[in-house]
Amino acid sequence: MKRPWVNLLLLVLLSIQAVTGYLGFTNGRETAAWILVLHGIIAYGLVLLLFLKATIIGDAWRRKKRWTGRRAGFVVVLVLLCLTLLSGLLWTFQGPLYLGGFSLVSLHIYIAVPLMLLMFWHAWHMRFIRRVPGATGRRLFLSGLATALGGLALWAAVGRAKAAAGLTGAARRFTGSYETGSFTPDFPVVSWIADRPPPVDMTVWRLRVEGAVERRLSLSYDELVALAQGEAVAALDCTGGWYSVQRWRGVSVGDLLARAGVQPTAASVTFEAVSGYRRRFPLAEAAAALLALGTADESGAAYRSLSHGHGAPVRLVLPGRRGMEWVKWVTVIRVNEGGALWQSPLPLQ
Repeated sequence: MKRPWVNLLLLVLLSIQAVTGYLGFTNGRETAAWILVLHGIIAYGLVLLLFLKATIIGDAWRRKKRWTGRRAGFVVVLVLLCLTLLSGLLWTFQGPLYLGGFSLVSLHIYIAVPLMLLMFWHAWHMRFIRRVPGATGRRLFLSGLATALGGLALWAAVGRAKAAAGLTGAARRFTGSYETGSFTPDFPVVSWIADRPPPVDMTVWRLRVEGAVERRLSLSYDELVALAQGEAVAALDCTGGWYSVQRWRGVSVGDLLARAGVQPTAASVTFEAVSGYRRRFPLAEAAAALLALGTADESGAAYRSLSHGHGAPVRLVLPGRRGMEWVKWVTVIRVNEGGALWQSPLPLQ
């Protein structure tokens, strides 16, 4: 077998892509920007590695003409890999692009998930390669280092070329998202999966603060308006590939928790929507968040209440978190004694 280390290196790089892709998808902190930088560098490394893999595939197909289930599965893996790379690279060059109502970066993720499952299946069937002379050891390490350096050089060169050519992709946020509707009410209305409740009846809606607190609270919308003294300029960064900077106004979660009196055993806070959608955060992070009732323009002069699509009566504003964590239509703030990790890594509804 020619260059057996290529197969193992592909598996290693794709595994790194799976980890950095997930972490980049869920993290909105600028301090973690290096994760998606690494994701991009490895992507260009994969492009380089595929040129070598193409010679191996061509040699194998010339020697073996018969179709088997394993060969068909390999073809599917190869097609998915090419589509994943193509969709990701197109998004970074000329996004925002949409196909069938889905952003190209969303399709990139949807294709990558089955690709990784099939890739591990393929690796299991090809596990004998580890015993082939030259597949592991010094050659694998040096080849991996050369691929990574080649990916870095190509990533840097392409980045400069995009900026020089004035391509749309040069203006992306560090998360890969494109700006839309900042400081206007015209930013997109989206929801996670099926989280789309009917409009809330403001006359009966209440915000409850409960759990590990000294005093339970139940506040009407008008009572919250009277308490609204908080403001935050923050970017709502959607995993669908867009972001919008808004001047959010509302009530400090920390002030509400202080009114309720957090018990010493408290460790995390859950925000729950009228639909049942919920996310949990460490106590200190939750206390620094804002419950937004509306937004203002860039100067702060023109204020407007939230629309239903944007989370009225109130939505969570949590800088450094992706949009799926900014719970809309909040009706319950629950202080927990358990930690923030006691929830699914991604929302399940």
